Amino acid sequence: MKKLLFLCFALILGFIFAAPANAQTPEAIWITAETLSFKTGETVIVNVYANSSTPIQGFTFQIRYDPNCLEPINAASPISGMNGLLLPQLGGLVDANFASTTPQTVNGVIAEVRFNALGACETTLTLESAALAIKNESGIAAPLAGVSVSETQKAIPLTISSEQGAPSNRPLVGDPLSLAVESNQPAADLPLSTIIVLGIIVVLLIIGVFILIRILKSNDKN
Repeated sequence: MKKLLFLCFALILGFIFAAPANAQTPEAIWITAETLSFKTGETVIVNVYANSSTPIQGFTFQIRYDPNCLEPINAASPISGMNGLLLPQLGGLVDANFASTTPQTVNGVIAEVRFNALGACETTLTLESAALAIKNESGIAAPLAGVSVSETQKAIPLTISSEQGAPSNRPLVGDPLSLAVESNQPAADLPLSTIIVLGIIVVLLIIGVFILIRILKSNDKN
């Protein structure tokens, strides 16, 4: 009887000590917002979170948004030494990349993204993709394996009212990375010297065409 009780007690202890090891928090990336309701003109602040037991040297993420409801402003990382890389931005998708020259430990907010609320609407921000980066044996940046986007915290439903509000004056922690969408701007004015050179080339081409026509006509007469 004593042996049976001892065996049961040992099994219980083994289960208790083994359970935490099997219930470790998975390495993941997710997004949150401090509030879900905004007024037109207010600043929508989204935090990108990540946890990893492996020090990283960069990360990337893409957030899908409705350009009729939101306008991306900028992003920054509170992690010391993590700098943003300027990329062309397409309407409807924030594309952000950050890199560090030294490995950094991440366990919390890795970036803050700001949008301007354009008008009354109901919309959703979605973490389309994200990855943490390390340097491989060749010294080239590579995605850190085993890190996934949290399925339960990758979408943020937002409600924006028509009531007018004011943008946030809270300072951005870290160097700001512009997320302004590039519009189709007209070509920049050419320098005067370039215009003159092009004009001369056009005139010479026209003269050359006239001379060629005369030569061809004189050959036909002969």
